[in-house]
Amino acid sequence: MEEKRKYEVRVRLTKEEMERIEKVAKKLNMPKARLIRNMTLVGLEDAELLNKLGAFDIVMILEKIRKKTFGQNYKKLAIE
Repeated sequence: MEEKRKYEVRVRLTKEEMERIEKVAKKLNMPKARLIRNMTLVGLEDAELLNKLGAFDIVMILEKIRKKTFGQNYKKLAIE
């Protein structure tokens, strides 16, 4: 038997993000809340897999290198 859901999470979305969610939910004939929950769980599973593969460690190392090289102003260096 599935554990009863007792936690609620609030997020803020842009109008465009909400419209995208509504469009997909409608296409799947699914409530928006269920779609958001499903997407969250899939994303969580992906993140857990990446962590097991060591990807998080690599990202943390790269972030340390970036901070040492560019400091906090690295966004100003982005190529558009």
